[in-house]
Amino acid sequence: MKMLHIATVCLVLAGCQAGPPVQRSAADDPSAICFAGMDKHSALAVLRPRIGSAANVQTATPDLLTSTAVPSADEKKAIQSWVGLRRDCVNAGAEFRLKNAPPAYADLVEEENARFTVLLSQLYAGQAGYGRFLTERIALDTEMKSRRNNARGEHQRANAPIREEEAARRRSELSNALAVLQLAPVPPGKN
Repeated sequence: MKMLHIATVCLVLAGCQAGPPVQRSAADDPSAICFAGMDKHSALAVLRPRIGSAANVQTATPDLLTSTAVPSADEKKAIQSWVGLRRDCVNAGAEFRLKNAPPAYADLVEEENARFTVLLSQLYAGQAGYGRFLTERIALDTEMKSRRNNARGEHQRANAPIREEEAARRRSELSNALAVLQLAPVPPGKN
């Protein structure tokens, strides 16, 4: 009887000691982890001399930032691969964001990917050289970091109809960019 009482107390205490729920941050988002690993993909190797790091645009050298070169045929294939890899990264974190992030943060991840894909489509089409692409990518990266940091504040207060209207506009821009890149359109709800 004494052993049963001790076992019951242990089980109760074990259940009570579980502690507070685990706080998740943007660094835990599988998408962020996936984006950070972009440089590991061999499909992007041909782009490294032109862009530096696929994972961290802030490392671009002044020579890269002033380049007017446009992609070769092999580099265009790598750009198409990059778009697919980024889409996979965004999708990898979708469930995490649904469970752990405010809607505004999830919208920002989708928006950043759509805008990044538009930049890639401009590079692919020769509408921008590597330097301009990198400069605009740095500006996008800086803007989105700031907006993600404020996602629980002002962006959280944005009402749902406005966010949905912006999301619809981004989906249209993304579809146009994918058409330029000669890639399949994104299924509804997966941008």
